[in-house]
Amino acid sequence: MTSCQQAKGTIVVLVNDSNLKLENGVLFYNNSKFSGSIEWYHDNSEKLKSSANYKLGSKHGIETFWYKNDSVAAKRFYTKGLKTGTHEASWPNGNRKFVYHFNEKGEYHGNIKEWYKTGNVFRDFNYVNGKEVGSQRLWYQNRKIKANYVVVNGERFGLIGLKKCYRVSLNSDEIR
Repeated sequence: MTSCQQAKGTIVVLVNDSNLKLENGVLFYNNSKFSGSIEWYHDNSEKLKSSANYKLGSKHGIETFWYKNDSVAAKRFYTKGLKTGTHEASWPNGNRKFVYHFNEKGEYHGNIKEWYKTGNVFRDFNYVNGKEVGSQRLWYQNRKIKANYVVVNGERFGLIGLKKCYRVSLNSDEIR
C-alpha cells in the first residue's frame, strides 16, 4: 500500500513508499528533503500504527504510535530532528511505560521515569542538560531497590547497583 495525498496542505506519505530514501539521517522524497507526514498502518488494517511529522528531511513536531486497539502507545516531540519536550508511552495494558523530558538540544533534562509492565517503578532519575544530577533510583521488578545514589558535581554517592564482573582472591595476584 503506497500513496501520496494532499491533506490540509500537508503531504502524507506511507512509510513503505518507494520514493522515500533515508540518507545520512535525512529523509528524502523524490530526491528532495521531505516535509510532511509519514504514516504506517498495522498489517492488513486501516488502523494507524504510527505517524511522524518531518520538516526538510528531519523529524519536526509530533510522532505518535498506536496499538491495534487504537490506544496511544507513545507520543514524542522533535525539533529539527532532535528529541524535545516530554516523551510519554504506555504498555498495552494501559500502565505507564516511560516519561522522558528533553531540552532543546535533545538531552535529558528533568525527571526521567520508567515503569515495568506491572506498573511498578523501574527507574526514577534526574538530569540537567544531559547529565545526571541529584537523586537517582532503580528498582527490581519485586520492588526491591537496585540502586539508590546521589550525583553531586558529577560524582556518584551511595548504592550504585553495579556488580563486579571479576573476583579478586586474597593472597593472590590473580583476577578471575
